[in-house]
Amino acid sequence: MTKLFLSLAILFFSGIAMADINSGIEAYNEGNYSVALSEFENASQAGDAFGHHLLASLYYQGHGVEKNISKAVALFERAASEGYAPSHANLGLMYHSGDGVELNSEKALFHYSEAAKTGDFQSSFNLGQIFRKGWHDVAPSYEKAASYYRFGAGYGHVPSVNEYGLMFAQGQGVPNDFVESYAWMQYASERGDPSAVKNLDQLVEILESQGKLQQAISRAAAVNAQIASNSAE
Repeated sequence: MTKLFLSLAILFFSGIAMADINSGIEAYNEGNYSVALSEFENASQAGDAFGHHLLASLYYQGHGVEKNISKAVALFERAASEGYAPSHANLGLMYHSGDGVELNSEKALFHYSEAAKTGDFQSSFNLGQIFRKGWHDVAPSYEKAASYYRFGAGYGHVPSVNEYGLMFAQGQGVPNDFVESYAWMQYASERGDPSAVKNLDQLVEILESQGKLQQAISRAAAVNAQIASNSAE
């Protein structure tokens, strides 16, 4: 799994549940999983969504308790049904990869989408990957892929920025536009994305041959400003 299951996102909790969760997290970080289990169980039994999520994480990892994916899924589902986005993200990953559950495109897309609605850019990126290439019984759709990449790209999520830039270079789901491709690829390249660095070199050659490199540099400055503005909101 590529997502950290022991999420430390901050929500509003009852004082008792929050005290249990804080004590549990402290114990977890110290490797005292039996105490973490007890505290997370208390929070979960109090009806706290974060508590469900953390308890699910212990069952998923087998920390302080015998590993039980079925129980983990049930707890993640419970937290997700109460609107806890990291549980949606984890369930999306599990149903996407078949990690302890059967591959299920409907559930993967649903949970990724719910997580993406809350600003989880990795989940929106995963949706972009699914629709760009097609997966399981999901047909490819470059338009949908570009839309999902655009969401994360607008906030500087580097993998999304790189893929969004590639879509313009290839004319997939968006117009074929090397100036626009450069503008996004430059952002990812400056942040060390190796694919973007390589692709940017190729774009420079194309744009120089077309006499459009300065136009692309100006557009890149605008994209950087746009991302900075979005991220500051």
